Amino acid sequence: MRFEFQLLPALPRLAWAARVRAGQPAVTILHGPWVETRKNWFVEGAWDAPFEAGDFDRSAVLAGSGGRATPAGVLFATPANLYERLQSVRAGAELFVSNSLAFLLALSGDRLDPDHPHYYLDLLDSYRAGISRKEKYLRLAGGRAVALHDCGNLAVGPDASVVRVEKRWGAPPASYDDYAALLERTLGLVVVNAGDGLRRWRYRPVAMVSQGYDTTAVAAVARRLGCSEAVTFRKSDSRSGYVDDSGEAVARCLGYALTSYERNDYATMPGFRADEFYLEPWGVDRNMAVMEAQVTGALLLSGRSGEMVWSRGLAGHWGLPDLQHPIDGTPGCALGEFRLRVGFVHFAPAMIAAIHAPIIHAWNDAPVLRPWSIGGSYDKPIARRIAEDAGVPRHLFGQVKKGGPERPPEQRRLLARRLAHWMQHPWRRARIRRVFGNRFHPRWKQGSFEVQAGIAAMIERYRQALGPPSTCL
Repeated sequence: MRFEFQLLPALPRLAWAARVRAGQPAVTILHGPWVETRKNWFVEGAWDAPFEAGDFDRSAVLAGSGGRATPAGVLFATPANLYERLQSVRAGAELFVSNSLAFLLALSGDRLDPDHPHYYLDLLDSYRAGISRKEKYLRLAGGRAVALHDCGNLAVGPDASVVRVEKRWGAPPASYDDYAALLERTLGLVVVNAGDGLRRWRYRPVAMVSQGYDTTAVAAVARRLGCSEAVTFRKSDSRSGYVDDSGEAVARCLGYALTSYERNDYATMPGFRADEFYLEPWGVDRNMAVMEAQVTGALLLSGRSGEMVWSRGLAGHWGLPDLQHPIDGTPGCALGEFRLRVGFVHFAPAMIAAIHAPIIHAWNDAPVLRPWSIGGSYDKPIARRIAEDAGVPRHLFGQVKKGGPERPPEQRRLLARRLAHWMQHPWRRARIRRVFGNRFHPRWKQGSFEVQAGIAAMIERYRQALGPPSTCL
């Protein structure tokens, strides 16, 4: 099969969608201006190998997505994490595939079912399931369904059939030293790939920093690889309120040029697009809008997933990704539309070898890491050693758990009461809350309607970018 590329300048920079017709050798790829296209492949993202080889489908750390034409059909590569995914929908003899749910529905003419009150929870549950559930679907109007594809490539045949192909995750690291070397080596390859001179669009590394463990560890590794630009939020939520969480001291210690932001300023930004964050109506991802100008053209290095892989305790909750246990939201999962429009690649280094998280996680309690354990409920020996080995003083980070926007006092008290009740009955948190509490709580239903409203608005934007049907298909 072969590709027929069609650049649509009005599309978000990194958005793409494919139309496969059964029995037809040509696959139409509609794409934004920053998608890298070659004769037999296309990609938006970065991975741990030379760019021009285009072997992103073999990568266990692909940040982004793409497709490759093969003698047997087409292989679409999903991100190697659950923060983003590919989606597909079948319409008769045609198959549509896209890295944007809204783009997919705009192209296929589908929409969500307005009578379904649980979209927010459906999406939340799909992330919680991680890679343990291979087949995931989202209900559409008219009895159709959209398939959600994560952490597994899609082999599409000439008859438009779809077969899941597992990613090549690689062998687990043998020790902490092996793991630390793997982190640095892999991140270095991703940075080189993102900035490769053979690209039409290059991405410079930008590290997120804070007073937490995960961003500090990531920034420490990235600095050794030449990253010199960092961003931070001045304050974050904590048990003590909305407090200082600036990574200024950490950045200064590591030699970064730092830009600081107030995360709540997004609400007063001219032209702020709340609809882009429809996957998580109340999430922290919309705070990233304040950094839009700086993250354009960036390989954004975040501390996502470190919470599960690098924390002591939490037995039974580690895995790929850090959403395989009951949570209130999907942090990191609503960046997709914002990222595609602005034009940046989001890479969380803690996802490197995260399929082997049970093995890595156990090292937090190993004697070799005991000197980097400070005890208490907020203790991440792996992340602490990475940062301290890079010269970051112990007192500058990892002292108090922080993160997220300011919560109103009433909401804070309500959440505290609920959390106390759940902690008394941990088995309910995993079962009763998932099956009953979420389904019938009015907040989740409200979230479902906000998901529908947000995606409807985004579908309309994509339709405008596509223009009249005859011009794009």
